[in-house]
Amino acid sequence: MNRVILKAKAKVNLSLDVIGIREDGYHEMKMINHSIDLDDVLTFEACDQGIVMTSNEDAIPLDERNLVIKAAHKLHRQFKVKQGVKIHLEKRIPAQAGLAGGSSDAAATLKGLNTLWQLGLSQSELLAIAVTIGADVPYCLVGGTALVEGIGEKITPIKALRQMAVLVVKPDIDIATPWAFKKLDDAIITKHPDIAAIIDLLEDDDYDGLKANLGNVFEAIVFTDYPEIEAIKKEMLEQGALAAIMTGSGSTVIGYYRNHELAVKSWQRFTEKYRMSFLSKTAESEGENHVGR
Repeated sequence: MNRVILKAKAKVNLSLDVIGIREDGYHEMKMINHSIDLDDVLTFEACDQGIVMTSNEDAIPLDERNLVIKAAHKLHRQFKVKQGVKIHLEKRIPAQAGLAGGSSDAAATLKGLNTLWQLGLSQSELLAIAVTIGADVPYCLVGGTALVEGIGEKITPIKALRQMAVLVVKPDIDIATPWAFKKLDDAIITKHPDIAAIIDLLEDDDYDGLKANLGNVFEAIVFTDYPEIEAIKKEMLEQGALAAIMTGSGSTVIGYYRNHELAVKSWQRFTEKYRMSFLSKTAESEGENHVGR
């Protein structure tokens, strides 16, 4: 096999909580994640030696700062691979948006190179490597709707979201995750999302209860410094969204719509103000998919 092409889907949080800080300095998380049909595309081509990366996006780093290169080097060194690879990243997921684009790309890289280099690694073996690359990488390997705990390594599949239109709006605000965690550590958070209640709602197909129960602990600190993000969430709800939530540490806001026509109208309004507005849907498939070889 000389060529593998994979899609890397964006990840969003249906709810997100930070439980505390571990002795090793990592934050203990509890969240419900799911994939949406917004993706990057990665092409892996075998070559004699070396790891070379290109991208359609000039702002993307092409060295070890990129999780794709980090994942490729880790496999290459750990399994003493003789063959090289040329990787091209077609970037569609906006960066610094809380959509785990870099993590999803890294997960696709682990899967793609496992196939290209015929390493024969199981999913559990790939997951053990993924957790050393980034907190969201293990989930992105699995995809689907899942309860994610710990530092991202504990993944429990739960009942998948039904098909709904998903509106993704990212204002021209970039929020660094370390800044968000520092603000959170210094803040007194009195309201935490009820993750168990949300799982029960999904199990019971009770989507009317989602609006009142969805929560992201980062909203409390991000909305204070960036009220525009909160305004986007409120506007989505006013325009007929079943529920809306900021994903990750921001700045992207996600709106869920039962009615596709309402979603289209809402998307059209947001595109007048925000160039990064996407109309997507809840994903039916896994985190990364083959689209060709």
